Amino acid sequence: MNKVVKFLATGFGVSNFAPHPGEGTVGTLVGVLIFVVWPDSRLHPVAYWLFLVFGIAAGIYISAAAEKSFAQKDCPRIVIDEIMGFIVAMTFLPKSFWVIVAAFVIFRIFDGIKIKPISALERLPGGVGIMADDVLAGIFANVIMHIVLLFF
Repeated sequence: MNKVVKFLATGFGVSNFAPHPGEGTVGTLVGVLIFVVWPDSRLHPVAYWLFLVFGIAAGIYISAAAEKSFAQKDCPRIVIDEIMGFIVAMTFLPKSFWVIVAAFVIFRIFDGIKIKPISALERLPGGVGIMADDVLAGIFANVIMHIVLLFF
């Protein structure tokens, strides 16, 4: 079970090979790949919502277990939070190259700078704290992308 948890927490092992500090960016790229192959959220909203809810819940469990396994609080190799944060960022957005690139950049900015409400969530205990800040960064990125697309 420990190997499965680490495999999933590290984005299918990808973050194990990422340079430090680059694990979060690599994890977000895994989220990009999942988004590209997953059914379009605008055409299959129920499937997308189920994936979001299950993915975030599983991410809380997996990241908490991985944190214990790595014996390091919010270990940088744990990237399931970035994966799901990016999936949140892309909710109901078109699968367009430029939309994906823009959402990627905006999400990484919010995940990196950790403005006040995001940084507060990061301090929550265990898997909830690991996941919550990235989910909120994804929500912020999603709202900005929807506003941008509304005007452009």
